[in-house]
Amino acid sequence: MSDIKKKIFDMSSIGFTDAIGSGVAAIFWLYIASELGPENYGELTFLISIAALVSGIALFGSNNTILVLTAKKIDIQSTIYLITIIASIIGSIVIFVLFFNIGVSLIVIAYAMFSLVTFDLLGRKLYRNYSKYILSQKILLVGFGVGFYYLIGDNGILIGIALSHAHFIFHIAKAFKNSKINFNLIRERKELILNNFALSISGTFYGSLDKLIIAPLLGFMILGNYSLGLQFFAILSLLPVVSMKYLIAQEISGVLNKKLKKIIVIVSIIIAILGSTIGPIVVSNIFPKFIESENVIRIISWAVIPLTIQSTFYFPKFWAHDKSRLILFTSIIVVITQISGILILGPVYESIGIALSFLMSGIIGCIFAGIANKFLVKNV
Repeated sequence: MSDIKKKIFDMSSIGFTDAIGSGVAAIFWLYIASELGPENYGELTFLISIAALVSGIALFGSNNTILVLTAKKIDIQSTIYLITIIASIIGSIVIFVLFFNIGVSLIVIAYAMFSLVTFDLLGRKLYRNYSKYILSQKILLVGFGVGFYYLIGDNGILIGIALSHAHFIFHIAKAFKNSKINFNLIRERKELILNNFALSISGTFYGSLDKLIIAPLLGFMILGNYSLGLQFFAILSLLPVVSMKYLIAQEISGVLNKKLKKIIVIVSIIIAILGSTIGPIVVSNIFPKFIESENVIRIISWAVIPLTIQSTFYFPKFWAHDKSRLILFTSIIVVITQISGILILGPVYESIGIALSFLMSGIIGCIFAGIANKFLVKNV
């Protein structure tokens, strides 16, 4: 097998897992959306965004830290696990006190475990174990999510989501058994950890803050339509997500993958075209209640291209050259651009304005990353 074929095969092992997992999750969420309707689906998305935000804060950047350090063969797993689990438990208690919703509280812990374990496995290049955990979680998501929905209603979906991550505890327990807790490792790398924390927070804001603003600004109905559009985008953006997961460890190891990166970007252009043309047709035929999602999908599909360029050519290189601050600055610019767009365009153009804000933030983020790569990173 040639070198490029082997790389494509290795990346495909992650890609196949994420494709199947994302497909199962998409079917689940699309089914839930059709059952709840735009307004209730928007409210559910709002609650999950709160849990994701708190979980991201509790992570303290541990997911990115563990990915980089395990790729460098540094035994830090149990130390990071301990700190993150304690922080996520505290966060879940705060959420329960504020919302009195056990499902949202449990999701805070579940999302933290998911990030820790998956990034640990990717850093170790244990792609087979990664596949097992991801696929089993998605299967459990459908079983628990749908089952608890019919048993106790909308809140049952939240509990089902949390329980679908329960098996991640086994990997964490194994890490505690095989790895010693050493807080000196944290102190020695406090700059990296603080950078990753800032990066994690900006990424969490990017994934959650838009929904937390849209709900009070424009209502749950528009949020529901926007969220359905994002479910389609999650499928379209599988390529850049997989690319970055694979390329970070490769880049840190000194493997540049120049030809592979060009192939990935070409494929992303094809995906964007298909998403923008076929996606709205799917919505109009299968989800007639979410008619406003058609324009959302038609616009945000094009954001796959800048996201892919950023995830293949720039971010892996930033990680490899210990330039994670550039990723942080890119994320901050993306968040500021998107939120500004929502506040300015949202009240005037509603769902279309929100979609345009999403696309513009992706383009501007990619441009900034490209400029940073040209002038601030050693190019090979």
